[in-house]
Amino acid sequence: MKLRFGLRVVISCLGCFLAVGLGLIPLTRMPLFSESMTESPRAAPPAPSSLPTGEVRAAAGEEERVTTQLQLGGFLCASCGPSMSKNECIGMEKTAYLTFDDGPSGNTLRILRILREHGVRATFFVTGRAAAADKHSLQAIVEAGHALGNHTYSHDYNRVYASTEAFQADVRRLDRFLEQTVGVKPRIMRFPGGSNNHQSRKYGGSNVMTNIIRDISQQGYSYFDWNVSSTDAAGAVVSEEQIVEAVKQNSRGKRQAIILMHDLDQKTTTVDALPHIIRHLKEQGYRFDVLNKKSFTFQFLKPGLEINRRKHTS
Repeated sequence: MKLRFGLRVVISCLGCFLAVGLGLIPLTRMPLFSESMTESPRAAPPAPSSLPTGEVRAAAGEEERVTTQLQLGGFLCASCGPSMSKNECIGMEKTAYLTFDDGPSGNTLRILRILREHGVRATFFVTGRAAAADKHSLQAIVEAGHALGNHTYSHDYNRVYASTEAFQADVRRLDRFLEQTVGVKPRIMRFPGGSNNHQSRKYGGSNVMTNIIRDISQQGYSYFDWNVSSTDAAGAVVSEEQIVEAVKQNSRGKRQAIILMHDLDQKTTTVDALPHIIRHLKEQGYRFDVLNKKSFTFQFLKPGLEINRRKHTS
């Protein structure tokens, strides 16, 4: 009996160290035998003036919940996704995709200036409410050669997740606005709260995300979640140091890094952290690119498939 227990402990230890070596579990988060691999949802930030307080808190809470509690089973080469083989993953060039959600905002021009100074392009998942209030910054994003993604017009969970038809209507509304305003009709998008969010179930039922994903995929949209969180939505104001360290830790071992950040008025420390993040990633050998239909994709919930690794959603 003692020998069996000892062998189990040794095997468990080897499994944990192997997971760390592959980048599946960050060293700072490797669980003890009796600990859960999930973390408690963190406090969400207050709303910017253009969005309802409850809605922004729900969105931030969902993003942090998905990020901190995500568990993936099977082989996953750090970030390449379950559909890729180990050899395909290892052979990929290291690429970082900086993404900014919820803008434009009063910080957008500062972000654009930093990106220009460092010769880096990024992807902005904008909302219609914010874009309509700041068409100048929206135009500046496009003129600087960055990518625009659809993050829904209203970013209102109650509205967009009521049904597949409601979601499509909100997305098309933003598509029309962007095409009329800056001549761009995005074919890439990001769901408020991520593709595996829980808030949607309160409004559209347990299968609403599966149905929405099926429909928008059939319509030719590509959607992107993230595999690196800056944790800038973990509080009303997260320190510059914490944001930089989060990106360093969460990108470690990943050859393809889709980095989640926010372009909101109150996220000034995200802007302060940005130059340090870019320099670090360059030092680690990353090149930078924008997301598009042919780029690396990371999705929590894939088209036509129910996630069967749902310990974090139970």
